[in-house]
Amino acid sequence: MARNRIIYQSEALYAGPSPATGDHFSSGNDGNNLVNQLHRVQSANYSFNIARQDVNQFGELGAIDRVILESPTVSLDFSYILNSFGNEELLGFGPLDSTAVTCISGILNKTSDERNYFIRTVAEGSDALSIGTGAANQNVIAIGNGFITSYSTEASVGNFPTATVNVEGLNMQFDAGVTGNYIPAVVPTDGSKITSKKYSLPTAVSSIAQGALSALRPGDISFNLDQPSGGATITDAKIQSYTISFDLARTPLQKLGSKFAFAREINFPVSVNMQIQAELGDLTTGSLADIITADRTYDLQVTLKHPTSGTDQMIYKVEGAKLDSQEFSSSIGANKAVTLNFSTQIGGPSQSDIGIFMSGLKD
Repeated sequence: MARNRIIYQSEALYAGPSPATGDHFSSGNDGNNLVNQLHRVQSANYSFNIARQDVNQFGELGAIDRVILESPTVSLDFSYILNSFGNEELLGFGPLDSTAVTCISGILNKTSDERNYFIRTVAEGSDALSIGTGAANQNVIAIGNGFITSYSTEASVGNFPTATVNVEGLNMQFDAGVTGNYIPAVVPTDGSKITSKKYSLPTAVSSIAQGALSALRPGDISFNLDQPSGGATITDAKIQSYTISFDLARTPLQKLGSKFAFAREINFPVSVNMQIQAELGDLTTGSLADIITADRTYDLQVTLKHPTSGTDQMIYKVEGAKLDSQEFSSSIGANKAVTLNFSTQIGGPSQSDIGIFMSGLKD
């Protein structure tokens, strides 16, 4: 029976293993399934864009052809509510149990950089969690050779802490059924399909076991921030929101004889930005001249705690940051507010005093 519409209840998002062209089972096309479901997803958007070059000639106004000279760009972005670093682990971030190694170490050394993504859709009116893999009227939209191009996390008063991830891929594939299909990855050098490796999407399950934590709360977030030389008093700030973000922009490396880019390398340096918005209380003495003269670095930490036990659930650390700006705003009917912008750069895997670090629970 044809669907009249598709809504969030009928979809589930999955991430495959790295590399994208490798096996998706522990032993060839058999064994343990290496595709995992991402949990607490709030949105998922995907698209592809094909760039064409017109072929014109003297004597004819219209183009005689429109030729594809570059590989298409496939985009995927999704967001999810935070309760641990479980999704981050499946996406290739790590290590996530130490603040001594950057959280994108695996991406930098290529051990967890590239993977496939799958959006499963079941029959209309059915929860994806209650439908087995053999049920009829199931489809998959698969993103092949996906690279993370940005990550951001934010929280604000009255809203759950969330994370947003952007992915750029090489291929988009539409499959009927969720088992026995070939993986969506292509051979980067020539764009040919891989017809020796298959995938199967496991039955979707709820991320909430009995008694488990469903989501973190804004009231359980604490900050460890150093006081700048002048301006807003951060130690007593009424913080309203924060955002931590970084981009992993990619340059496609191409060569003659290859239809697709044979590699997509990260553009360095990579900047990490942290923005803090707060209602202004007291001001501290100092001046812009003091900030310029001292030119301090700041170590910033956001800790998300378990709402009942009070234990640390997730920790984000931004090390070696510089204060870029303080922006003050005041208007009738609103409290005076300040926005502070900090930035640093991603350091190498062995650097522990600069970059972004994640540590905490992974389930």
